[in-house]
Amino acid sequence: MTKKDNIYELIVKELTESISEEEDGLLNDKMDKHISTARSYSIINTFWRKYFPKAKKHTIIQQTEKKLGFTYHQSPKTSKWKWIGIAATILLIVSMAFSINYLIERKQAPTLNQYRCRAKEIKNITLSDGTKVWLNSSSLLIASEPFIGDKREVTLFGEAYFEVAPNAEKPFIIETSNLKTKVLGTHFNVVAYPTDDIHEISLYEGKVQLNPNTNNNTAILNPGDRAYYHTNTGKMKLLHTDLGKPAQWRDGILRFYDEDLFSISKKLERHFETRIFVSDSVTGNFKYSGEFEEESLERILELLSVAKTFEYKINNNGIIIE
Repeated sequence: MTKKDNIYELIVKELTESISEEEDGLLNDKMDKHISTARSYSIINTFWRKYFPKAKKHTIIQQTEKKLGFTYHQSPKTSKWKWIGIAATILLIVSMAFSINYLIERKQAPTLNQYRCRAKEIKNITLSDGTKVWLNSSSLLIASEPFIGDKREVTLFGEAYFEVAPNAEKPFIIETSNLKTKVLGTHFNVVAYPTDDIHEISLYEGKVQLNPNTNNNTAILNPGDRAYYHTNTGKMKLLHTDLGKPAQWRDGILRFYDEDLFSISKKLERHFETRIFVSDSVTGNFKYSGEFEEESLERILELLSVAKTFEYKINNNGIIIE
């Protein structure tokens, strides 16, 4: 293991709270002596605490979960090794961005830009090459600008809609925790929140190539295609469907098209900043299609429960669907 690998391992252990006192002292010593290590740690730590905050104990919900034998699609007690894997992946991606920036900063002096969106916030960004990006809530986009070399690379955590400026000689690449999406000039939407088990890519114009980080299988998307990548299994599913108007969330509209309640609940969680639990797989797999713009969360749940019957409880700590 190289010295650099050892530092990365220490940062991952610190993020996942599996670091020993001796290792913690060693990491702090490295950061005191090396500005680059401290800088990398600061960025990673800020992002990690934002997307993976320590869970607050909510007695009422925990008691209800226990009573129901609750499992929330993805187990709420994520294994330590999965957290370590997520942390390592995030660290690798961002550290690569720092490395690229360091290697070329003296020659071209690019800037490592971080575009962030808080909950309930949507941002419209124009990158240095003219590419237009809309960032959805609780999302982060990292780009070293201006783009140098024979490709344009950005890193995405969350959801974004891209209108990529055409450049046949310099492909545009979006890196997420599990996929690389390569394009020349096109319009598409990427959903890749680190905590989601399924990532989605929807193509509206042009053509894109998907490359999973876990295997050599690639997929080509044409207009009207939507890809579902399962992060736990590494499997990908392609569907040709009615995508509707591109990224309606840019206009504050929540749109669901043949989506299960598990997926919908995650979108509602991010949109309304609340915890939503689905207590069983039968209810969670109910499929819905619809659009909501100004409706409250309670009104949306009421309409969904009328379409396909389920019960839900609302309290100050969150919502339980059963």
